[in-house]
Amino acid sequence: MEAVIGLLVMILGVSHGVETYCDGRQDGAQCYGALGGTVVLQLMDNTSGISRYQWSIKTTINANTTTITTILSGSNNPFVFNAIENRSFFTPSNGTFRINNLSWTDGGEYKLEIIGSDGLVSEQRTLQLTIQAPVSSVLLVSECLSQGEMRVSCSSKGGDSPQYSWTLDGRTLTDAELLSGNTETDSITLKQNVSGRLVCSVRNKVSNVSEEKTLSTCGVETYCDGQQDGAQCYGALGGTVVLQLMDNASEIFRYTWSRKTTKIVSGRKNMIMFNEIENRSFFTPSDGTFRINNLSWTDGGEYKLEIFDSDGKISEQRTLQLTIQAPVSSVLLVSECLSQGEMRVSCSSEGGDSPQYSWTLDGRTLTDAELLSGNTETDSITLKQNVSGRLVCSVRNQVSNVSEEKTISTCGVETYCDGRQDGAQCYGALGGTVVLQLMDNTSGISRYQWSIKTTINANTTTITTILSGSNNPFVFNAIENRSFFTPSNGTFRINNLSWTDGGEYKLEIFGSDGLVSEQRTLQLTIQAPVSSVLLVSECLSQGEMRVSCSSKGGDSPQYSWTLDGRTLTDAELLSGNTETDSITLKQNVSGRLVCSVRNQVSNVSEEKTLSTCGFIFINCTLKDGTNISQWVFPANNTLCVPPTTAPTTSTYTSTVGYLPIMAGVLSALVILLVVGVAVVCAQKKKQNNKPKEEEDHELTYADVRFAQRPGRQVQQRAKTEVEVEYGQVKFSERPQQTVEPAGDECVYAKVRRDR
Repeated sequence: MEAVIGLLVMILGVSHGVETYCDGRQDGAQCYGALGGTVVLQLMDNTSGISRYQWSIKTTINANTTTITTILSGSNNPFVFNAIENRSFFTPSNGTFRINNLSWTDGGEYKLEIIGSDGLVSEQRTLQLTIQAPVSSVLLVSECLSQGEMRVSCSSKGGDSPQYSWTLDGRTLTDAELLSGNTETDSITLKQNVSGRLVCSVRNKVSNVSEEKTLSTCGVETYCDGQQDGAQCYGALGGTVVLQLMDNASEIFRYTWSRKTTKIVSGRKNMIMFNEIENRSFFTPSDGTFRINNLSWTDGGEYKLEIFDSDGKISEQRTLQLTIQAPVSSVLLVSECLSQGEMRVSCSSEGGDSPQYSWTLDGRTLTDAELLSGNTETDSITLKQNVSGRLVCSVRNQVSNVSEEKTISTCGVETYCDGRQDGAQCYGALGGTVVLQLMDNTSGISRYQWSIKTTINANTTTITTILSGSNNPFVFNAIENRSFFTPSNGTFRINNLSWTDGGEYKLEIFGSDGLVSEQRTLQLTIQAPVSSVLLVSECLSQGEMRVSCSSKGGDSPQYSWTLDGRTLTDAELLSGNTETDSITLKQNVSGRLVCSVRNQVSNVSEEKTLSTCGFIFINCTLKDGTNISQWVFPANNTLCVPPTTAPTTSTYTSTVGYLPIMAGVLSALVILLVVGVAVVCAQKKKQNNKPKEEEDHELTYADVRFAQRPGRQVQQRAKTEVEVEYGQVKFSERPQQTVEPAGDECVYAKVRRDR
């Protein structure tokens, strides 16, 4: 049971700080605890066999006042008195006392008294507990000096009584590598040829933090062809420049290279006669190059080469301009998230005259679609919300090119809240940043403390100090690895917010008398921000359009809709409203539809250009008097179909269908007539060839008539019914004629069509 309770207290009371251990069983032990952290003190082996014990702290108020405060006491019964039980726990079975959330007031001299059954002190010992702020981070900064040396500074954030140590490639730096300083100072100067993996470690009694940097030598070497008159050459400060003054000197009778009136080098053919800076330069007659090392600012200027013939006259001369630039030694990339999830990235270079900048993302140049502001040639850019990847900033000038890369991920959202009103409700985005305005500033405030109250269950509540300070510069910050307090404006910035950051916070301001003069609370709620929005539309059976708006991420999302920049109206909505995640639009609605999804920490929208589903509205009356009025798809419209040549009505007649039928009938009649005439002619010829007694018969031709049957209704699909009446063909006696007809005589029938 004791172990379970101890574990519970460790979980509930543990701070974000460093944990230290100290054996206090020796009288006068010196112990250390980290500010905001935990210390485990070994006060005794165990309490078995001890009648009573008491552990107290002596506090000196001033020269005349000392107080003794009992912290812990107990006896051989299970009950233990603990004055700071909300953040500590004593384990009788192993004699350890664990104190969490250490503050400056926990430091001091403690005394343990063990009292026998007779009530007398049988044993006593003291221990000194010193509270130190731990080192939180280390920064290494290097710069090249005029002679190619490198000065490296090691600065630490936080940390009382810091101690420094340096190593190069895993071993301690030697005097042969150090120009000044030693391995226990915060700044060293390395000689020109030193390179490798340099590590600076900063430690105190409660922490040890280190930072490393790979160094290369400072001396940059450049080359310039000075054989053209007026050549522009560049050399790196502390580095080397190789100047091509001529092809070779073997055929030159005499030459002089000077700056203004000062002769630098002169020679005759392959012999160098004079070199003003021979301690750091060398001329090679065979290839005409002049090498100058350890360049300084004074080496810059205009140089003139004069070539003389054997008569002592100048046969050729030319000038070159040598410009000395400090090389870029290192580049630092710093990124910060802005209020809407954008990311500002700054690229700062150490050293480097006339620096020029360029940026790449994943090996390619940044595009306008990724940049919110700035361009790829500035030292600061702002990236849009969805940009992530391997970002590289390169800084160059005429003598150097140095780059730094950083893998960036999309930003957490930044929110702001004014917590100066008691009971303020504040919101922070999960994984983002919140800026809390706790006070105007700390000027005139004797002491302040900001803490969070966490309710574990109905019976357990913990109070954890997050921030505290006084009118001296030091500020205790339990989460300083991801937050920053600015005393001058009273704002507290917390980054990388997690669910556990949510809760009720209390600010207490103390007067010079140590009493609380003012206090107020704020409630911080953490919400997951909306990350993206998706719009999906579908056409329904009657031509309506259902549109759904789904969001990714986002606690307690709220929805709003607009069409062409204005709120949707009831005349456009068939169902739903502008605050739901799904709406149904009427058939004739089209335009630029936008769905916005927001909560207390984010607001994301998506738009879609809508057109109608393609339905048409029909309105007609059928023959039976039925009125049709509805939306239909054109291909499915079988109710109200307009005719080709007649007005729209349910029943209509078309005459166009008669024409082909009548043409066919007339064609048939013509054929019949031709056949009839042929028959008659054939019969006539036959009679002429018969005996005479047969000639007395007279041929009477048929009377053929076409009559349309009455009483038939002409339907929409027209039909022409034609009745042909055929008469009988008969032969009768005819009078004898005295005159014989000339040849064969054909008399045709008369055709009539009765309407």
